Amino acid sequence: MKPWMRWSLWIILIVGAVFGVFRYFFIDFHVVPDDPNDPRSWANSPNLEPGDQVLVWRGDPHIGDLVRCPDPSDPAKWLVARVIGTAGDRIEFVDGILRINGFRVTTGGCQGSARKVVDPSGAEQDMICWHEELGGSKHDLQANPNGAGFPNQEWKVEQGKLFLMSDTRTQPWAHDSREPEVGQLDVESCKQRLIIRLMSKKGWGDAERRMTFLF
Repeated sequence: MKPWMRWSLWIILIVGAVFGVFRYFFIDFHVVPDDPNDPRSWANSPNLEPGDQVLVWRGDPHIGDLVRCPDPSDPAKWLVARVIGTAGDRIEFVDGILRINGFRVTTGGCQGSARKVVDPSGAEQDMICWHEELGGSKHDLQANPNGAGFPNQEWKVEQGKLFLMSDTRTQPWAHDSREPEVGQLDVESCKQRLIIRLMSKKGWGDAERRMTFLF
């Protein structure tokens, strides 16, 4: 074997071994479901949309993180939503306004263009966009003025639990802790953070949505 071939082989083996270690201990990959019969495929639009391919980092969740957990309403599927509260926090969601421990979460206008999502009938719906500041970072949210809202409620986050909310805040798209079949989730089951969208379902050519951070 020629020297350059030997070196190339060693490099491939080393890179493969390093990737294998990271793949086993630190990273995973997630594809957002693209199911026309499930409007919750749009649960975290505009940040995640059906068919997006995402890099997942294993580690402790923090306020403001998008996390992946087994879905309590269907353990064979993943639930992806944003951490809104941790143990001891008091969460209020009244008339579409979010308060944590009595303080209204800072919000503002959205810089992104208006986006559309698909409702259960298959029709496209226009979404109102704004941003929210949580955990020292800012992320976009959306809601549909014609979508069903959640009843005004207040929750106290239990020990060892997380309170999650979808980035799409209205029904039928949202799927999060506000729903009784989901509720508060165990911290230990949600130690997978979605950090980078690698590409959209349109592929690498979609420059607007490839290699974009989710925090």
